[in-house]
Amino acid sequence: MLLLLIIPLSSRTALQIDYVAEFNGPSAMFHLVTQCDFGPRPPGSDNLSLCRQYIVDTLEGHGWDTMLQNFTYEDVSCANVIAWYGPSRNATMLLGAHYDTRPRADNDPDPTNQSRPVLGANDGASGTAVLLEMARVLPIDVRDDVELIFFDAEDSGGISGWNWIVGSTYYVEQLSSDQISSICSMILLDMVGDSELRLQRETYSTRSLQDMLWSLAADMGYSDIFQNSLGAAILDDHHPFLEAQIPALDIIHHNPFPSTWHTAGDTPERCSDESLHIVGEVVETFLVTQSGMNTTFPSAFPVFYYVLVLGVIGVASLLVYTRLKKG
Repeated sequence: MLLLLIIPLSSRTALQIDYVAEFNGPSAMFHLVTQCDFGPRPPGSDNLSLCRQYIVDTLEGHGWDTMLQNFTYEDVSCANVIAWYGPSRNATMLLGAHYDTRPRADNDPDPTNQSRPVLGANDGASGTAVLLEMARVLPIDVRDDVELIFFDAEDSGGISGWNWIVGSTYYVEQLSSDQISSICSMILLDMVGDSELRLQRETYSTRSLQDMLWSLAADMGYSDIFQNSLGAAILDDHHPFLEAQIPALDIIHHNPFPSTWHTAGDTPERCSDESLHIVGEVVETFLVTQSGMNTTFPSAFPVFYYVLVLGVIGVASLLVYTRLKKG
């Protein structure tokens, strides 16, 4: 007996692309390197404070308003950086990344490195670099529909009693019900700078939103990077938004993570301005083409649950087949 369950990986959405993105990979790479020049940037550190001020100065230099969303976790002072354009925060599209780095390189193959802090060129600086360049290139008439969020305290999970995704959790907790209902989409960028970048479909993400981004990337000739294959379910900064019923997408290099993940080798030399450029160009094009559209992205079950169902059906089918064969 053979039971075949087919899960289509792409619901192609034909998009008329007549916008030429202005995103510049070398400019984003400059922001990545500058963050790393501050050194490792774990929550509560002086290095992270300096980096935070750099983020604020860069955003305000491009005309964005900013605020620090301060909070305390495990007696450590933390702050999300929020940026909007125009007189009020009324964006329907959110673009986020974490800017903190892991306090220990506990995945490093060299035990002598495992107590050292991670520089976080890819895991921390890459997503932030794309957001900073996006602040420069987004057309003025699109900016008031976009909010940029830089999350603190994402990457210390499992160390000294810390949880993961603390900053994004706090951000969502502060949203009013009216704000939640007005948000059409949230896109998270995490580890998007590796020189051998490959982006599989993260399976917690809202499928319809993911389909649109992946179709757009394919239409732009980037299907070798935005790969139409299932990845894994990642606990990341998009998760609190999904729990609040906000359509959210995690664009993340995973399954497996890059070899530099949580190691002392997460340095700018292992990153590429071309990778940053591709991700930035696709996301910029999405934001511009969707601005003012108020597109509804149905919050159907994430791909993760379909995979789980597939596994359960597969095991059940195997048991039935075994019993029939024995009979």
